[in-house]
Amino acid sequence: MEQRPLTPERAAELQRYIGYGASWLGPALVSGEGCRVTDIHGASYIDCTSQAWSLALGYNHPEVIEAAVAQMRTLAHARAGFPTLPRLLLAEKLADLCPGHLKKVVNAPTGSLAVEAAMKLALINRPTAHRFVTFYHAYHGSTFATMAAGWMPTHTPGRFGPGAKFLPFMQNVVRVPNPYCYRCPLALSYPACGAACARSLGDTIARGVDGPVAAVILEPIQGNGGQIPFPALFVTEVRRICSDFGIPLIFDEIQTGFGRTGRMFALDGLGVAPDMLVLSKSMGGGFPIAAVVADERLTQFEPTGEDVYTFGSNPVAQAAALKVIEVLERDRIPEHAARMGALFTEGLKRLQARHPQIGDIRGPGLFIGVEMVKDPTTKEPATDKAKAIVAQAWQRGVILATASALPNVIKIKPPLIIRESEVGTVLEVLSDCLKAVGS
Repeated sequence: MEQRPLTPERAAELQRYIGYGASWLGPALVSGEGCRVTDIHGASYIDCTSQAWSLALGYNHPEVIEAAVAQMRTLAHARAGFPTLPRLLLAEKLADLCPGHLKKVVNAPTGSLAVEAAMKLALINRPTAHRFVTFYHAYHGSTFATMAAGWMPTHTPGRFGPGAKFLPFMQNVVRVPNPYCYRCPLALSYPACGAACARSLGDTIARGVDGPVAAVILEPIQGNGGQIPFPALFVTEVRRICSDFGIPLIFDEIQTGFGRTGRMFALDGLGVAPDMLVLSKSMGGGFPIAAVVADERLTQFEPTGEDVYTFGSNPVAQAAALKVIEVLERDRIPEHAARMGALFTEGLKRLQARHPQIGDIRGPGLFIGVEMVKDPTTKEPATDKAKAIVAQAWQRGVILATASALPNVIKIKPPLIIRESEVGTVLEVLSDCLKAVGS
C-alpha cells in the first residue's frame, strides 16, 4: 500500500494513535547533527536538552553511529543470558573507570530499571530491611519502585505529582531534606555550616524509620528536582552516616555521568565512593542502555531470574557505549564541558546583573540550572516567567526546559561538544527572551 507523504499536518494527525504519559514538547523531529536538531517544518534548533541529557556527543556522532552499524552487521541482539564481546568489553571498561571496589556490572535496558536493580541488590544485602531513604526533590525514574523513591507522589511542585495516582505502590520510601544552599532551611551558609542539613539523615535512620534501612539513594546533583548540587561536605557526611549504620549508599548518576559535570562522573569531585553507581543516558549516545556498577564485595544476583530482561543487554547499544567512552576520553570532552560551562556561567552572571529575576545560577559543567524569582530578596519563585522564557527561546531557535519539581528553574544542558560560538548564540537568545518577558 502506498503511504501518504508525512506532511506536518499528517504528523500531527498521527499523534492521536500514541499513548504517552507526558506532554508533547514540539513538532515532529526529523534530523539532527551536532548540537542542532531540525523539525518537520525545516526549523533548526540548538538543543540545550540533549534529548533528556542523553546525547553527550550530540546528534548522530559519526563514530558512534558507525560502531552501532558495524555491530548490527554481526550481531544485533542477544538475550541477557549470553555474553557478547561488547558486553564483556563494556563491563571491563566501566569497572576500570569506577573507583575502589565498584567492579561488578549489572546490565539494564533503561535508567529506571537500573535503579530498581540497585534497590534489589540492596534488599539482597539487607534481608531484614524494607525501607529506602531518599531526598526531597529526588527523581529516580517512573516505574512503581523508582517513582516512589522520587518527588512524584508528593506535593513538591505545589500540587500532588503524577505518582499520587499509584499510592498503593508508594509505601516503602522515607524522604529526608536535601541540601539546597540557595534556600537553606537552616539559614546557614556553606561551607561554614559544616553540612548541618545532613544531620536529618542520621536522625531519620535512627528514629524515623521502621526497622533497618535497605539503602540510601542520592543524586550528586538533582536534575529533575531543580538542578540542585549536593555539596562535597554534605555527601561526605552522608557516606559517613551510611557506613556507621552499615547501609549501602547508591549514587544515581544517570544524568550526571559521562562528562556532564566537567568530570567523567560527579563522584570524581566529591572524594567518596558509593556502594553502587547507577548509569544510563549519555552512556549510550542515544541508544537505550543502563547499568549498575556495584561493589564486588556485595552479594550479587543469583542466576535464578532475580533481575533479567530480554533486551537488557543489547550488543548494539553496548558497542555504541564503548565508542562514546572512547571519544569522551580521547577528545577530553569532560574538560571541554567544564570550559563551556564556565563560559555559560560567566555569561549568565552578566545577564543576572541586568536582570535580578535570575535568582541563582547553578552548575557545574554543562549541568546548569537558572532559578527565576520574582524578587531576589524574597526569592518567590517566578514559574510563569521561566516557562515564558522557554517558550520564547523555542521561537528563537533554542530548546530549553524547566525542572519538573521546581518549574521556576530553567535547565541548560546541551551536548558536551557545544562550541563557543553556540554558547554565545544561546546567551544572546536568553538575553532577548529576558527582555521580551519583562520584569
